[in-house]
Amino acid sequence: MENTSKVTLKPAQEAFVKTANEEGFTTKITRKDIISLQSKLGITKPAWLMKSSAYRLGRGSYALPTIGQVAETNTIKSDSE
Repeated sequence: MENTSKVTLKPAQEAFVKTANEEGFTTKITRKDIISLQSKLGITKPAWLMKSSAYRLGRGSYALPTIGQVAETNTIKSDSE
């Protein structure tokens, strides 16, 4: 599980995570939620997320990587310096 926190995402993957975060999904997303985002926003299905056992929480539910929190932490540190 340590490896998932240090994974660098490709730009398309980051875009999906940011879109999901903007829609209110910050830590967990379900297959139903992904399908809803597909129909609402016209995004492609995140196969990288759905096929990875590292992100799978259970049947049809997945943990979203927290790249937004890491970016916010880095900007706060750079602003205070």
